[in-house]
Amino acid sequence: MKNSRTKVSLERMSARIAAVLITGLSVAFVAAVLVPGLQLANTLANNSAALKFVGEQRRYPLAIESAIESVQDRLNSRGYVQGPLDQVRADADALTSAIDTMTTAKSGGWFAAANSTAALAEPELQQRVGVLHGAWEGYRSLLEPLIQFHGMPYHDNEASGSSLNQAGKVLTADANAALHTARKTIPQIDAELGKIAGQLQLRNTRAAEKLRFVMFTGLAIAAALVVLVVLLQIARQGQEKFVRDAQRQSENIFRTVKEGLFLLDKNLIIGSAYSAAMKDLFKREDIAGLSFEHLLKGIVPDKTLNTAMKFVKVLWTERTKENLVKSINPLGEVEVRFDTESGGSAMQYLEFDFHRVRTGDDISHVLVSVSDVSARVALAQELKGSQEKTQAQIDTLLSLMQVDPAQLSSFLNDSDASMKMINAVLKEPAREEAAFRKKLDSIFRQVHAVKGEAAAIGLSSIEGRAHSFEEDLRALREKTSLSGNDFLPLIVKLDDLLTHMQSMRDLVSRLSRLELVAREAIPGPPKVPEPPKVDAGRAPDSKGAGEIAVTLEQLAHRIAHDSGKSARVECVGLEELPAAYRRIVKDIAVQAVRNAVVHGIEPAAVRVAAGKGGCGLVRVELNHLGEGGYKLTLQDDGQGLLPEKIVAAAVQKRLISADEAASIDTKQVIKLLFRSGFSTTAEATTDAGRGVGMNLIADLVQQAGGKIGVSSAPGRYTRFTITLPELQQRDTNTEAA
Repeated sequence: MKNSRTKVSLERMSARIAAVLITGLSVAFVAAVLVPGLQLANTLANNSAALKFVGEQRRYPLAIESAIESVQDRLNSRGYVQGPLDQVRADADALTSAIDTMTTAKSGGWFAAANSTAALAEPELQQRVGVLHGAWEGYRSLLEPLIQFHGMPYHDNEASGSSLNQAGKVLTADANAALHTARKTIPQIDAELGKIAGQLQLRNTRAAEKLRFVMFTGLAIAAALVVLVVLLQIARQGQEKFVRDAQRQSENIFRTVKEGLFLLDKNLIIGSAYSAAMKDLFKREDIAGLSFEHLLKGIVPDKTLNTAMKFVKVLWTERTKENLVKSINPLGEVEVRFDTESGGSAMQYLEFDFHRVRTGDDISHVLVSVSDVSARVALAQELKGSQEKTQAQIDTLLSLMQVDPAQLSSFLNDSDASMKMINAVLKEPAREEAAFRKKLDSIFRQVHAVKGEAAAIGLSSIEGRAHSFEEDLRALREKTSLSGNDFLPLIVKLDDLLTHMQSMRDLVSRLSRLELVAREAIPGPPKVPEPPKVDAGRAPDSKGAGEIAVTLEQLAHRIAHDSGKSARVECVGLEELPAAYRRIVKDIAVQAVRNAVVHGIEPAAVRVAAGKGGCGLVRVELNHLGEGGYKLTLQDDGQGLLPEKIVAAAVQKRLISADEAASIDTKQVIKLLFRSGFSTTAEATTDAGRGVGMNLIADLVQQAGGKIGVSSAPGRYTRFTITLPELQQRDTNTEAA
């Protein structure tokens, strides 16, 4: 007996000693291996990120030099220089930002972390960064005239053709100076970046050597831990008491655990041992002996139930990998519904997890754990909604900051008028089919105009909402009969568009207030007395003309880019445009330019093969005819109008019959262009296919009391000539009416 007690005491003492040693070695492992290893790994990661960052910057100097050469080439060939100038600006800003990041490393971030891990190399690295900063600042000053250049470097003369203007000559000189300096400065900048990368690589090498030593230390400590664990296991083999305690603890766990736990046998029957939480999770008492199928039947959809049964059966197949199967668990997060006493239903989300239980080498049971994750799902949905709302606000703010303030103000004012018009049309009573169709066409034109200008100035959020509005309008247009109830869903779309525009106005207002505060904080020059006011309706609107020209150029560039084409817009005489005609002319020009780039201008390869320049031209010209009013000419040098294609599209869209198509003349073909719903595009996109643009032009011209003419030569041009009455004459006609 005494020997037995002594043996037990020795076993307990050995177990305590082994436990103390394991604890000590574990602490040593954490202190000597995990913490330093984590620090070194973090150092390697930071250094690698810094090294990658520095390496990525080496492409910018060469890209800048290449862009300057492109500027020279285009100046010599009288080409469009804004593209390479934008490239110089973007690359210079990117390199400046990167060098500022390296220079201000003390402000934090990965470069600061990488900069603080090798004290011996820090002065040299700072010196290299300083040299790099100085070299770049000197070269950046030469690039500044190129970066700040905006405008047209040429002027056209009918006798001598296109030639450099004074701004173009200055730009040429600046480009030559920048390129000359680049050949000496860019190799120096590249060399400094290489030296900085070398310093970072050296740090990585040193950190890797230290990490290797730490890992060897960890292996030694781990080996000692394994030995102690084996000794401890041997000492505890005879202590059956711990097994009985473990059994009692398991019973306590089953009573108190909040998760549902149960075992399934090969027949998918639930065993007698299960956690008390099962009754609350599944709202039933008869758990033991119930089949898994009956447990889920009625609370999950039949399709989910069938998939779940197949999944559980697969778990009993030996050749199936358990971890792989878990990734396709159909009950990973499933919605369940229970009937309530009041006759309704309650919904919650349950998460099922499956684990094989083995006896020897065979699978004896499958352990199933069930958790109520309703709170987690609700939180995730709420978080997702908040993130989407926040992202939408950020996207809207960013898009607003990229739009010219004058363009934005003009767009918001014009779109507000269009929204009021749509609202008025929706409120207008109608009973007959023709009246409903007229309302639909009127709304379509207004929405299309808003979408067109939003696309032109880059407000994609409004463009997308307007396009969605057009989708609903298209669906109504395709219905065989209309009633007032069909227009009710449009109110929701209109409200969404109005709400978004109002939020955009609020953001603009906040930005304006911030700008006003900043201006008040910095005294400005003395105010100049305002000139005497003139009739805003009849006075030429030079500011509005410039805004229209920029809008049309942006629109043509964006549509051409999306269509794989190249196009530019040339505006002439818009400075003569009176303010009263500004919106009408702008809306007409937006639709005409969109139509010209989509339908008229050919791809560059087709144009070159036809003997044209690769870049298409859309010319917008306004002439004041005195008492004869104003003549607006919109012409593109594209493929021209193809009567056969127009007639075929009209027949396909059932605007005319096949018999009418056989006898149609040229004048009637031209009229088809302005029919509501007509388009030669097979599928509708954000830029074409609705059959609204040309109809909108005709409607605007008619509202202004003007006339429109069309001429075209296949393969050469399409020209729209619009005559608008003199404003005095138009006002007199309006009063007489």
